Amino acid sequence: MNIERIVGLVFSISALLILLFVVLTPQVDYQQDFKIADAAPEIEEIAKIEFEEESKEIAKEEPLKPNKEIVADVANIDRSDFDLFVLRVHVLSSEDNAKKMVTKINEGGFPAFTEVFGSKKNLHAVYVGPFIEESDINQNIELIQKVSESQNGEISRWKL
Repeated sequence: MNIERIVGLVFSISALLILLFVVLTPQVDYQQDFKIADAAPEIEEIAKIEFEEESKEIAKEEPLKPNKEIVADVANIDRSDFDLFVLRVHVLSSEDNAKKMVTKINEGGFPAFTEVFGSKKNLHAVYVGPFIEESDINQNIELIQKVSESQNGEISRWKL
């Protein structure tokens, strides 16, 4: 063997031994053992002092008084203020088919639901929506018709 191979072998073996020594030897724990139970009385005392200081600050503040204008506005709100708009795209006789259509519309990116329809309650209407404004339906009508596979539709108010 020539000298270069011997030096390479010695270097490789020493590097392997150093690596094994570093990896396999237990590491010295430099942290102190600290038990929460030892510090619990101190923590409780600090929390008690902070709580008392915050309680004093809150007691100094004025109590909240109701704003008469807001109360008056709330009294004037009517359920009709919450009217929304829906587009009825299908009326189907099968509840299963109506549910499948709702799933398809939902996957197309629009909210949809079914509702029992007709005087005999044997039909199921499929609605797209609700939308806040009627213009929201009009702006998306082509996409809604494509997703729902319906060229007809009736926009109506839907109340909460």
